[in-house]
Amino acid sequence: MQALISLIDTTSRKISRLVGYVCVAIIFVMLGLLVTQVLMRYFLGAPPSWTEELAIILFAWLVLLFATVGLREGFHVGIDILPQKLAWLNRWTGTLVASLTILFGWITVIAGIAYVERTSGQKTAALQMPIETLYLCVPVCGALFILHGVALLLTPARPDEDLS
Repeated sequence: MQALISLIDTTSRKISRLVGYVCVAIIFVMLGLLVTQVLMRYFLGAPPSWTEELAIILFAWLVLLFATVGLREGFHVGIDILPQKLAWLNRWTGTLVASLTILFGWITVIAGIAYVERTSGQKTAALQMPIETLYLCVPVCGALFILHGVALLLTPARPDEDLS
């Protein structure tokens, strides 16, 4: 059982690190797109519409992917006055947060897949890309929430670590 827990935790950690690198790459691509849009507006008077559309799609992916990294790394905002004072409450809130995260991830995966199926066949306005490229970020990130939630639930908290 310990080997399985270690495997889940290691997988969660490595995927989180990879997703963090992907987020940095997305930021640089978005920056390039927005600079291109500004320069084209300045020099040609009319920016291409595809730069804004692609930046919006990348932004949706960035926000949801980075939320999963935040869950794994524990840098989301939390109120920890009581858990700091009562050690047993810290463990209980950590278990509750991890369980709710898994539930949220599961709902997100199910609803996201249903939404992708309902909108399949549609195209984006400027790029004529399948709209699924935008909406797939929801079930993908839901699955990452489940993975990181399971890792948080199974990995015992260290005394100096806050799970909430």
